Amino acid sequence: MKEGKKKPVMIGFIVVCLGLASAIAYMSRPKRSGLDSVPRGQMIWVKCRNPDCGAEYQIDNKDYWEYIEKHRNPMLLSAPSLICRDCENKSVFRAVKCEKCGLIFFHGTVHGNFADTCPECGFSKMEEQRKSGHEQR
Repeated sequence: MKEGKKKPVMIGFIVVCLGLASAIAYMSRPKRSGLDSVPRGQMIWVKCRNPDCGAEYQIDNKDYWEYIEKHRNPMLLSAPSLICRDCENKSVFRAVKCEKCGLIFFHGTVHGNFADTCPECGFSKMEEQRKSGHEQR
């Protein structure tokens, strides 16, 4: 092989080897499950549906998702209920706290509106975010 053609062939060979090494490194990296990516320390609201209880409190988001993953039924689309810390019934579900009036309620309480629309004052954070997003364009 002539000296002039040898150099481009070697450079091409090196580029292919580097690309192959990068692909192998990418494919063999440790995979993180969805639950591993949920940070600890972020609190969410939950509420008891038991009419005799109605407890409202916060739990760690990671604890919530770990419970859901452990107790979920793949045949159902809804999340399983948690055990209430007050009445000890399986009647606790994720809830929302209205940023305007402070009411704690379940998603989708106000039919035909955004899922986080407050049944007390009508405020929806999602709606406000969409409005402000459209105004910026």
